[in-house]
Amino acid sequence: MTDYGKLSRDELIRLLLERDGTDLGGIRMTYAGQTPPWQIVRRVEPRSQRIEPKLSVGSEEQQSANVLLEGENLQALVSLYKYRGQIDLVVTDPPYNTGTDFRYNDRWDEDPNDPDLGKLVPADDGSRHSKWVRFMTPRLWMMKEMLKPNGVLAVCIDHRELYRLGMLLDEIFGESNRIGIINWQKTYSPKNNVGKKTHVSTSTEYVLVYAKNIDRAKTNLLPRSEAMNARYGSWDNDPEPWAPGDLTGRGADTHWGQVYAVQSPFTGELMSPSEGRCWAIERKKLKALLEQWGCTYASKDLKDGRAPALVIKGPLAKAKAAAEARLAEGSWPIGYWRDGGKGNFRLKVYLKDVKKGIVPVSYWGDEDFAEPDVLDSVSWDHEESGHSQAGLNELSALVGRDHGFTTVKPLKLIKKIIQIWCPHDGIVLDPFAGSGTTGHAVLESNGETGSSKRFVLIEQGRPERGDPYARTLTRDRLESAITGRRFKKDGSSSIVAAPLPGGFRYSRLMAKVDAAAVLALEREEMIDLLLTSHWDQGSRSEGHLRRLPAGTHKHLFAKSPQGQGFFLVWNGPKQTSVLNRDAFRAIAAEAAAEGLSQPFHVYARISTYGGPNVEFYQIPNKVLEKLGFNEAIGLYGIPRDSSEIDEESAA
Repeated sequence: MTDYGKLSRDELIRLLLERDGTDLGGIRMTYAGQTPPWQIVRRVEPRSQRIEPKLSVGSEEQQSANVLLEGENLQALVSLYKYRGQIDLVVTDPPYNTGTDFRYNDRWDEDPNDPDLGKLVPADDGSRHSKWVRFMTPRLWMMKEMLKPNGVLAVCIDHRELYRLGMLLDEIFGESNRIGIINWQKTYSPKNNVGKKTHVSTSTEYVLVYAKNIDRAKTNLLPRSEAMNARYGSWDNDPEPWAPGDLTGRGADTHWGQVYAVQSPFTGELMSPSEGRCWAIERKKLKALLEQWGCTYASKDLKDGRAPALVIKGPLAKAKAAAEARLAEGSWPIGYWRDGGKGNFRLKVYLKDVKKGIVPVSYWGDEDFAEPDVLDSVSWDHEESGHSQAGLNELSALVGRDHGFTTVKPLKLIKKIIQIWCPHDGIVLDPFAGSGTTGHAVLESNGETGSSKRFVLIEQGRPERGDPYARTLTRDRLESAITGRRFKKDGSSSIVAAPLPGGFRYSRLMAKVDAAAVLALEREEMIDLLLTSHWDQGSRSEGHLRRLPAGTHKHLFAKSPQGQGFFLVWNGPKQTSVLNRDAFRAIAAEAAAEGLSQPFHVYARISTYGGPNVEFYQIPNKVLEKLGFNEAIGLYGIPRDSSEIDEESAA
């Protein structure tokens, strides 16, 4: 019998979760150093961001739509509080734990804020899998937190961690929320240099797709191909193109009354559904379709152990003449006889009544799928999703050939994922942005479809090598995509491609945020923090602010898309910051000069002026609140350990 008194707090929590376990299921992962992800997340300290205008691209309005954030991704996810619950699609490509791409700092188990990236985890490290799972768990937890209730997560992975990632996602998202496992073709020719331990040439990788709530998630239709539409024609001069459809379906063993013969007016032959099938529409509707050929039908028991047949009433010669006349007339009824009257009775399926797109199916290739309806374990042919070499070629064209990457996801693969699971005006998050394929895919998708999707990319790079490639690679790729710049093999570049609409704001994670840190900021640093932390209480998705050039106004620093002004009464930590009557007069004058509407949104340390035309935000409390930071209850409302609160109170 379990002695519950001897269990630790964490063990008791896990025990309760296992007993409650609607999402956790009967199989759970256990590994060294296992800690509930919410306990890790609440120890991560939110950080301020510094906007770097020289690295940002586009107009201020374009910059406000998209974000490239340089920094450690767990700290970044916690700091991007305004996006919590606002992301439509997370699509990401984490390290695959190959022995050359994954670093782990053992001190993260105690302090997830430790800035050291840790040592490279080699392929022969006996604990490499548990380290990878410990690394991924809080990050996947935060990715789920960032999603809207109908949001979707798509994670790229290969065979090394496929099984552990699947179990981890089943645990965090729930097995019932698994949308599918995409198997995509990364290479299309076998490698002959496989080793003794390999045996086969690996040509596929995977994308695991999960919904936050599968009942609310939506899978968009893919566009119909020209080949699909070419199946529809007008063989009878019908003004609407159509294709042959079936009037039968499975279920003969359970729908005996729907198994019977019908008589052809052309040949007099009695025709029945094929073995195991039955008529898929009710009897009186089928009779009405048959009689549109100028014949009258009646029921007749043929003593064949089936339901009564529908046979022609009256002379067959008369019925044949009427049917042939109707055939010659053209634009046949919706129920028609194939092969000029010699074939079975079929149904015309009009192109206008078919879905405007197709649902993703279990295999994506050149084949034409007439009625796809299931997405489960999906295989994507390289012609559908691109391949790895295409990804490398795309990156080399955008930033030059000396980028140092050996594997890059193809643009076509990420665009397809975005097309299927991100709405027209949705937000895409990539916490492992790498070379920036996701951001490029969003920009190109907008350019092709006229959509207004936005992206949030997080990348740290390799600062231990002096290579924070968020700024030397990710950022350069996005700029090339936007400007149309392309590189040749000799390293020269020119504007040869069509520019893509859009821009992005480049930010960098800075020091941790607390009251003292906020109050120590200079004016431009404070504006950076306000711009990156602001969100509209009523609609976070519309809360992006457009910054005004420094020095334009004494107080006004930004405008909202709705035409309201945001003002800051702050000239550094050593100056007074009071919203009083004099400050309000200056604010009102600046608002009038810019044609801004009320209310005026004002940040200041203290307010001695009040009125219905002012929305006051106290520094630092309101700033910290918009970062999701509450020292009393912890991040995101996750309660802190009561013992910690008691110790602090006592101190």
